[in-house]
Amino acid sequence: MIPAARVSKLLRRCFYTTALMFVLCTTRSLAWETKAQALEQAVHLVHDPTVFGVSTLSTRYPSSHPIAELAGHVISGPEYFAPCEADTGTLLYLGLTVSQTWKNILNSDSKIATVSIASNTNPAIPDPRHSSGHDSKHWEEDRPSWRRGMPSKARITLFGHFSILNVTEQPEQAKKALHCYLDHHPDASHWAPDSDESPHIPFWATFTVDKVYWVGGFGDEHYIGWFSSYEWNTAWKQHRPTTRDWASNNTASSLPEDDARLLATQIPLSTPLDAEEEDQHEMLHPKLAFQ
Repeated sequence: MIPAARVSKLLRRCFYTTALMFVLCTTRSLAWETKAQALEQAVHLVHDPTVFGVSTLSTRYPSSHPIAELAGHVISGPEYFAPCEADTGTLLYLGLTVSQTWKNILNSDSKIATVSIASNTNPAIPDPRHSSGHDSKHWEEDRPSWRRGMPSKARITLFGHFSILNVTEQPEQAKKALHCYLDHHPDASHWAPDSDESPHIPFWATFTVDKVYWVGGFGDEHYIGWFSSYEWNTAWKQHRPTTRDWASNNTASSLPEDDARLLATQIPLSTPLDAEEEDQHEMLHPKLAFQ
């Protein structure tokens, strides 16, 4: 018979082992991925064509807001973004002064905000990390259905602040912003600074990332944790696609046929203007100065 003291010691060891496994399972420690791998995935997510360049932008109403029920509350909504910077993970936004979300930014001294970007939530669109080795359009055959939905896919939250581009003082930057943004979102030409169709006042805003929280999916498979701004910007330079061809190539291989056709109609690649056409365009549509 095993002595009672030894049984008690074994039970304590089992308890401590179980507790340790629980702690590890609730953190990133048991994930198969490294932080470097997660950073690469995060950069790719921001450029993923199945995301359609759409983020959720969250800003806060000032405590002095005249409507007491809104003061201090957060408002969130979908906003287009464009990953135009090559050297930093800064995102370009096109704001409108009429927007409640953007009014909070314009009336804020710090201009802090939160941006969330999630993988396409459609379970029919495979996560490339878990797609069939011979066919990226399909999930791994043995992957259960409950591991194909939103919780199993990657998402990212960016904490940072906005800077408003003064188009009068920085016309060249404004021109580059316009070309890059419309390359990603051609439909925005109807309310962009060069548009003569929109009654609203548009402006360019760049979002600088200060901190990043990454959820790669389920913790037993993927990394979950924080990235610093330095880690984010370093990974951005290393893994950012160099051309829009990356989007085209990955779209064809990752989307079901019907979704690929839909994407092609929503994200056409714009044709650059030649010098003469560009001069005529600027004469007809002078840029609006903001601030």
